[in-house]
Amino acid sequence: MDISKYSGPGGMQVEELGAGKRIVFVHGGGAGGALAWKAQAPLAADWLLVMPSRPGYNGSTPNPLGGEDFDYDAALIAQLIQPGDHVVAHSYGAAVAMLAVAQVTDKVASLTIIESGTSDIAKDDPAVTAFHYATLGLAAQPPKNDEEFLRTLFRIIEPSRPLPPTLPPPLQAFARHLPKFRFPAAARVPEQALRNAGVRYLHVSGGHSPAYEGITNRLAERLGGQRIVIEGAGHMPQQTGEPFNTALAAFLRGDA
Repeated sequence: MDISKYSGPGGMQVEELGAGKRIVFVHGGGAGGALAWKAQAPLAADWLLVMPSRPGYNGSTPNPLGGEDFDYDAALIAQLIQPGDHVVAHSYGAAVAMLAVAQVTDKVASLTIIESGTSDIAKDDPAVTAFHYATLGLAAQPPKNDEEFLRTLFRIIEPSRPLPPTLPPPLQAFARHLPKFRFPAAARVPEQALRNAGVRYLHVSGGHSPAYEGITNRLAERLGGQRIVIEGAGHMPQQTGEPFNTALAAFLRGDA
Protein backbone atom coordinates (compact mmCIF):
# COMPACT_ATOMS: atom_id res chain seq x y z
CA MET A 1 0.00 0.00 0.00
CA ASP A 2 1.57 3.26 -1.17
CA ILE A 3 1.61 6.54 0.73
CA SER A 4 0.33 9.54 -1.21
CA LYS A 5 1.71 13.00 -0.50
CA TYR A 6 0.48 16.53 -1.11
CA SER A 7 0.87 20.08 0.15
CA GLY A 8 -1.86 21.06 2.60
CA PRO A 9 -2.83 24.24 4.47
CA GLY A 10 0.06 26.60 5.11
CA GLY A 11 2.45 24.42 3.14
CA MET A 12 2.14 21.46 5.51
CA GLN A 13 3.26 18.23 3.86
CA VAL A 14 0.46 15.69 4.23
CA GLU A 15 0.85 11.94 3.80
CA GLU A 16 -2.15 9.64 3.34
CA LEU A 17 -2.42 5.87 3.57
CA GLY A 18 -5.39 3.56 3.16
CA ALA A 19 -9.04 4.19 2.35
CA GLY A 20 -12.29 4.78 4.20
CA LYS A 21 -13.28 7.23 6.89
CA ARG A 22 -10.53 9.68 7.73
CA ILE A 23 -8.35 9.75 10.82
CA VAL A 24 -6.26 12.92 11.08
CA PHE A 25 -3.11 12.22 13.11
CA VAL A 26 -1.38 15.21 14.76
CA HIS A 27 2.17 14.39 15.85
CA GLY A 28 4.14 15.69 18.80
CA GLY A 29 7.78 16.80 18.82
CA GLY A 30 10.67 14.95 17.21
CA ALA A 31 9.18 13.36 14.09
CA GLY A 32 6.35 14.30 11.76
CA GLY A 33 3.97 12.74 9.26
CA ALA A 34 3.91 9.00 8.62
CA LEU A 35 7.21 8.48 10.47
CA ALA A 36 5.58 9.61 13.72
CA TRP A 37 2.69 7.16 13.22
CA LYS A 38 4.44 4.19 11.60
CA ALA A 39 3.04 1.82 14.25
CA GLN A 40 -0.48 2.83 13.16
CA ALA A 41 0.02 1.74 9.52
CA PRO A 42 -2.08 -1.45 10.01
CA LEU A 43 -5.14 0.76 10.61
CA ALA A 44 -4.97 1.70 6.92
CA ALA A 45 -6.72 -1.59 6.15
CA ASP A 46 -9.96 0.01 7.37
CA TRP A 47 -9.35 3.76 7.53
CA LEU A 48 -7.76 6.59 5.56
CA LEU A 49 -4.83 7.78 7.64
CA VAL A 50 -4.18 11.52 7.12
CA MET A 51 -0.78 12.40 8.58
CA PRO A 52 0.34 16.03 8.28
CA SER A 53 3.79 17.22 9.23
CA ARG A 54 3.32 20.33 11.32
CA PRO A 55 5.20 23.52 10.26
CA GLY A 56 8.94 23.01 10.22
CA TYR A 57 8.80 19.21 10.06
CA ASN A 58 9.60 16.91 7.14
CA GLY A 59 9.65 19.59 4.48
CA SER A 60 6.61 21.52 5.67
CA THR A 61 6.83 25.30 5.41
CA PRO A 62 8.15 26.62 8.75
CA ASN A 63 6.27 28.97 11.00
CA PRO A 64 7.37 32.47 9.81
CA LEU A 65 8.49 33.27 13.35
CA GLY A 66 10.44 30.03 13.66
CA GLY A 67 10.14 27.34 16.30
CA GLU A 68 6.76 25.87 17.21
CA ASP A 69 3.55 27.65 18.15
CA PHE A 70 0.42 25.70 19.13
CA ASP A 71 -1.92 28.52 18.04
CA TYR A 72 -0.29 28.86 14.62
CA ASP A 73 -0.35 25.10 14.04
CA ALA A 74 -3.95 24.78 15.27
CA ALA A 75 -5.22 27.19 12.63
CA LEU A 76 -3.70 25.02 9.90
CA ILE A 77 -4.90 21.72 11.35
CA ALA A 78 -8.42 23.20 11.61
CA GLN A 79 -8.29 23.91 7.88
CA LEU A 80 -7.24 20.31 7.16
CA ILE A 81 -10.15 18.76 9.09
CA GLN A 82 -13.13 17.65 6.99
CA PRO A 83 -16.68 16.78 8.10
CA GLY A 84 -16.83 13.45 9.90
CA ASP A 85 -13.10 13.25 10.66
CA HIS A 86 -11.66 11.50 13.66
CA VAL A 87 -8.61 13.25 15.15
CA VAL A 88 -5.80 11.50 17.05
CA ALA A 89 -3.09 13.64 18.64
CA HIS A 90 0.01 13.13 20.77
CA SER A 91 1.92 15.34 23.24
CA TYR A 92 2.51 18.82 21.69
CA GLY A 93 0.15 17.79 18.92
CA ALA A 94 -2.57 17.19 21.50
CA ALA A 95 -2.43 20.87 22.50
CA VAL A 96 -2.59 21.80 18.82
CA ALA A 97 -5.47 19.42 18.15
CA MET A 98 -7.61 20.60 21.05
CA LEU A 99 -7.28 24.19 19.89
CA ALA A 100 -8.01 23.14 16.29
CA VAL A 101 -11.04 21.01 17.14
CA ALA A 102 -12.50 23.87 19.20
CA GLN A 103 -12.52 25.93 15.98
CA VAL A 104 -14.37 23.30 13.91
CA THR A 105 -16.35 21.24 16.41
CA ASP A 106 -19.18 20.68 13.91
CA LYS A 107 -16.80 18.72 11.65
CA VAL A 108 -15.22 16.39 14.22
CA ALA A 109 -16.56 12.94 15.13
CA SER A 110 -14.01 12.18 17.84
CA LEU A 111 -10.75 13.32 19.39
CA THR A 112 -8.17 10.97 20.93
CA ILE A 113 -5.73 12.77 23.23
CA ILE A 114 -2.46 10.97 23.99
CA GLU A 115 -0.19 12.22 26.81
CA SER A 116 -0.98 15.92 26.35
CA GLY A 117 1.53 18.41 27.73
CA THR A 118 -1.18 20.97 28.60
CA SER A 119 -0.25 21.00 32.26
CA ASP A 120 -1.89 24.36 33.03
CA ILE A 121 -5.25 22.61 33.31
CA ALA A 122 -3.95 20.47 36.20
CA LYS A 123 -1.21 22.60 37.75
CA ASP A 124 -2.99 22.40 41.13
CA ASP A 125 -2.54 18.61 41.14
CA PRO A 126 0.54 17.79 43.27
CA ALA A 127 1.63 15.23 40.68
CA VAL A 128 1.61 17.90 37.96
CA THR A 129 2.82 21.03 39.79
CA ALA A 130 6.57 20.35 39.62
CA PHE A 131 6.34 19.26 35.98
CA HIS A 132 4.38 22.37 35.04
CA TYR A 133 6.73 24.85 36.62
CA ALA A 134 9.85 22.96 35.52
CA THR A 135 8.83 23.30 31.88
CA LEU A 136 7.93 26.97 32.27
CA GLY A 137 11.21 27.58 34.10
CA LEU A 138 13.15 25.92 31.28
CA ALA A 139 11.33 28.11 28.76
CA ALA A 140 12.21 31.22 30.78
CA GLN A 141 15.90 30.30 31.21
CA PRO A 142 16.86 27.95 28.39
CA PRO A 143 20.34 26.53 27.86
CA LYS A 144 22.22 28.27 25.06
CA ASN A 145 23.09 24.97 23.40
CA ASP A 146 20.16 23.48 21.47
CA GLU A 147 21.11 19.87 22.20
CA GLU A 148 21.42 20.54 25.93
CA PHE A 149 18.04 22.31 25.77
CA LEU A 150 16.53 19.15 24.26
CA ARG A 151 18.17 16.82 26.75
CA THR A 152 17.00 18.97 29.67
CA LEU A 153 13.46 18.99 28.28
CA PHE A 154 13.41 15.20 27.89
CA ARG A 155 14.70 14.76 31.45
CA ILE A 156 11.50 16.54 32.51
CA ILE A 157 9.18 14.74 30.09
CA GLU A 158 10.52 11.21 30.50
CA PRO A 159 13.37 10.95 33.02
CA SER A 160 13.37 7.14 32.97
CA ARG A 161 14.29 7.02 29.25
CA PRO A 162 17.45 9.02 28.53
CA LEU A 163 18.13 10.13 24.98
CA PRO A 164 20.90 8.31 23.06
CA PRO A 165 24.41 9.79 23.12
CA THR A 166 24.06 10.72 19.44
CA LEU A 167 20.72 12.27 18.56
CA PRO A 168 18.93 10.82 15.50
CA PRO A 169 18.24 13.36 12.72
CA PRO A 170 14.57 14.01 13.66
CA LEU A 171 15.58 14.94 17.21
CA GLN A 172 18.45 17.10 15.94
CA ALA A 173 15.90 18.99 13.83
CA PHE A 174 13.53 19.25 16.79
CA ALA A 175 16.32 20.70 18.95
CA ARG A 176 16.70 23.54 16.46
CA HIS A 177 13.03 24.50 17.08
CA LEU A 178 13.51 24.97 20.80
CA PRO A 179 14.89 28.54 20.99
CA LYS A 180 11.49 29.74 19.68
CA PHE A 181 9.29 27.04 21.17
CA ARG A 182 5.95 27.84 22.86
CA PHE A 183 5.70 25.19 25.53
CA PRO A 184 2.35 23.37 25.77
CA ALA A 185 2.39 24.16 29.50
CA ALA A 186 1.39 27.69 28.44
CA ALA A 187 -1.57 26.52 26.34
CA ARG A 188 -5.06 27.04 27.70
CA VAL A 189 -7.39 24.17 26.90
CA PRO A 190 -10.66 25.54 25.41
CA GLU A 191 -12.68 23.52 27.88
CA GLN A 192 -16.12 24.98 27.33
CA ALA A 193 -16.01 24.73 23.54
CA LEU A 194 -14.78 21.14 23.70
CA ARG A 195 -17.13 20.05 26.47
CA ASN A 196 -20.19 21.38 24.63
CA ALA A 197 -19.11 20.16 21.19
CA GLY A 198 -20.83 16.79 21.03
CA VAL A 199 -17.44 15.25 20.18
CA ARG A 200 -16.49 11.81 21.56
CA TYR A 201 -13.20 11.75 23.51
CA LEU A 202 -10.63 9.07 24.27
CA HIS A 203 -7.88 9.96 26.76
CA VAL A 204 -4.73 7.81 26.63
CA SER A 205 -1.64 7.77 28.83
CA GLY A 206 1.33 5.44 29.15
CA GLY A 207 1.35 4.80 32.91
CA HIS A 208 4.95 5.97 33.22
CA SER A 209 4.62 9.44 34.77
CA PRO A 210 2.50 10.81 37.62
CA ALA A 211 2.48 14.18 35.84
CA TYR A 212 1.09 12.84 32.57
CA GLU A 213 -1.38 10.67 34.46
CA GLY A 214 -2.55 13.77 36.33
CA ILE A 215 -2.93 15.84 33.15
CA THR A 216 -4.76 13.03 31.35
CA ASN A 217 -7.06 12.41 34.32
CA ARG A 218 -7.94 16.09 34.52
CA LEU A 219 -8.71 16.30 30.79
CA ALA A 220 -10.97 13.27 31.11
CA GLU A 221 -12.76 14.84 34.09
CA ARG A 222 -13.27 18.18 32.37
CA LEU A 223 -14.08 17.03 28.83
CA GLY A 224 -15.69 13.67 29.52
CA GLY A 225 -15.10 10.55 27.47
CA GLN A 226 -13.22 7.29 27.87
CA ARG A 227 -9.96 6.97 29.80
CA ILE A 228 -7.39 4.22 29.23
CA VAL A 229 -3.77 3.46 30.14
CA ILE A 230 -1.56 1.58 27.68
CA GLU A 231 1.78 0.71 29.24
CA GLY A 232 5.00 -0.36 27.58
CA ALA A 233 6.17 2.63 25.53
CA GLY A 234 6.43 5.44 28.07
CA HIS A 235 5.42 8.82 26.71
CA MET A 236 4.44 7.30 23.35
CA PRO A 237 1.81 4.61 24.01
CA GLN A 238 0.92 4.61 20.30
CA GLN A 239 4.28 2.94 19.68
CA THR A 240 3.02 -0.23 21.37
CA GLY A 241 1.36 -0.88 18.02
CA GLU A 242 -1.29 -3.58 18.33
CA PRO A 243 -2.47 -2.77 21.89
CA PHE A 244 -2.97 0.88 21.04
CA ASN A 245 -4.41 0.22 17.59
CA THR A 246 -6.94 -2.29 18.93
CA ALA A 247 -8.14 0.12 21.61
CA LEU A 248 -8.30 3.02 19.16
CA ALA A 249 -10.20 1.05 16.51
CA ALA A 250 -12.74 -0.14 19.09
CA PHE A 251 -13.28 3.44 20.23
CA LEU A 252 -13.63 4.78 16.70
CA ARG A 253 -16.15 2.07 15.83
CA GLY A 254 -18.06 2.77 19.02
CA ASP A 255 -17.47 -0.76 20.37
CA ALA A 256 -16.12 0.51 23.68
